[in-house]
Amino acid sequence: MTTKTKKPGTKNTPAKKQKTRRFPILLIAFGVIAAALIAAVLLSSDEPIGSGGEYGEPTISGSGLPAMEPGVSVVESDAANGLVAPAVTGEDFDGGTVAIEHDGTPKAILFLAHWCDHCRAEVPKVQAWLDSGGGVEGVEMISVTTYASSGRPNWPPSSWLEGEGWTQSNIRDDQDSSIMTAYGGNSVPYWVFLNGDGTVALRFAGSVDIQTLELAMQSLLG
Repeated sequence: MTTKTKKPGTKNTPAKKQKTRRFPILLIAFGVIAAALIAAVLLSSDEPIGSGGEYGEPTISGSGLPAMEPGVSVVESDAANGLVAPAVTGEDFDGGTVAIEHDGTPKAILFLAHWCDHCRAEVPKVQAWLDSGGGVEGVEMISVTTYASSGRPNWPPSSWLEGEGWTQSNIRDDQDSSIMTAYGGNSVPYWVFLNGDGTVALRFAGSVDIQTLELAMQSLLG
């Protein structure tokens, strides 16, 4: 399938008058622990990619974010902080339109692969938090299923998320994992937190505990 990607001729630069957001020390501490102790699954270029209707044809506009550097130990040192993330329009598994827009609503974006053991643990953990009244009002959560492969365990991702009772909107990445690449991801699970104007506030490579997740989402409203 062909991904329709718009590539502006100018480089991605921090938004004008974008204030540097200071995150609570507790958030940074938990973020470092999450990244260091709960490993993400690194992706390799030779992974077999299967075929099927689990892929989408997202439209991506805007410049891509720099790749998330492995081993970043200080949250505020991420080169993507303050940059405008690409806008995305895609489809869920039912064919409905789901978009990552710079519409004034902060967003928590979770990239998942169906065969990743850490992802398979992340989804029910987050969903249980949401089911128990968790979540942060005013912050939208969106998942992106990426790196789909019919030759890997837990196929297909649509059945996996349905079985876990996942209630958040999901976008199907394409066969080239274009959304993942545009957001600078190279491992899963992968979290990207956006301010309402679409600028990157925070990125995590790896699983995130619920306390860190809630603090990260709340910080977007400050």
